[in-house]
Amino acid sequence: MISQSKIDANRRNAAKSTGPRTASGKAVASMNAVKHGLCARKPLIPGESETEFAQFTSDWVGSLRPLGAHERLLAEQIIMAAWQLRRVPQLEAGLLARYMRQDGEHPFAMAPEAYQQLSRIDRHHTALQRTLDRSLKDLERMQAERGDQEPEEGVQNEPTEPELSVPEMLNQPAMNPGGRSFGCDSIPPNAG
Repeated sequence: MISQSKIDANRRNAAKSTGPRTASGKAVASMNAVKHGLCARKPLIPGESETEFAQFTSDWVGSLRPLGAHERLLAEQIIMAAWQLRRVPQLEAGLLARYMRQDGEHPFAMAPEAYQQLSRIDRHHTALQRTLDRSLKDLERMQAERGDQEPEEGVQNEPTEPELSVPEMLNQPAMNPGGRSFGCDSIPPNAG
């Protein structure tokens, strides 16, 4: 059992720890848990361009042409999964570069911990690919059903609701594809 004096000392020490106070300090601290970005809460991680993401989103929205809230939701899932899938080759390359043995053994031999980390990346990659494929299939099915209906005379077959907004996507947590946790365990931050 912990003594009351120890509990009081812990409370006093905890009161001294206030965390970052400036906006820049808070921004840095908010990225502490990001290990690989395959299940990041925000679409962009350090090193990625907001302009590039905006163009990527615009291209996908133009291609998918979502109408209505449900189609926009599917389009957002597709865009986020596709954006995160772009990170996989860089992560794998970073891990391979870090863990390839240089001791004269087989040129593709790696340290044992690398296999576990590559397995984690592969698991995330598979889940993201499945989300992308399933969302595309659902969106195509919805659009095919909608396509059977003839638009009224003089009504444009264009979205009447606002398209996916890049700034809105940047400021809200990214949807966890499939609505489930991937068990984002740690992969070294230098892994890509």
